[in-house]
Amino acid sequence: MSTVRFSLVTIATKSVVAEVWEKVMSGIFNSRVESDKDGLSESKWETELRKLQEEVHSLCHHAIHQLLPMAGVYQQSLLDNSLQAYSVYAPEEAEKVFNEGNRVIENIKGHISGIRYNACEMRKANRKLNELEDMHAKAIMYHNTVKPYMNTLCYHMEQLKAILR
Repeated sequence: MSTVRFSLVTIATKSVVAEVWEKVMSGIFNSRVESDKDGLSESKWETELRKLQEEVHSLCHHAIHQLLPMAGVYQQSLLDNSLQAYSVYAPEEAEKVFNEGNRVIENIKGHISGIRYNACEMRKANRKLNELEDMHAKAIMYHNTVKPYMNTLCYHMEQLKAILR
């Protein structure tokens, strides 16, 4: 009877090769990805969904708690400038300053309401989708329902930032 000897180096090498092969195959077939946090398996859909949810949360937080207060302060300063225009400028110039200020104020008002509406609707859609169990269906529904609100919200935020600069 022959004796087979295994060295620990050979066993460790085969173990590492098997792990690498498993990662390559899972990457090719998009099956399961290993999570570093607590060793639990997490699907590609779950990681992408979590990234989108974090993006939605940070976008809403930035819009409501940072951008809207800045817009309110700017809008108030425009109102003050428009009201003081008649005491500083000639009537024709004051009318021009007043009309320009009103145009910008109305533009800001439209973007503020667009931000508030889309943030509210995006949160509602997000809450509804969190009730679903199937991650693949949740990711697809997230893309179809939440993503359009997110895109519109980003548009209004960019337009408002351009006005505030």
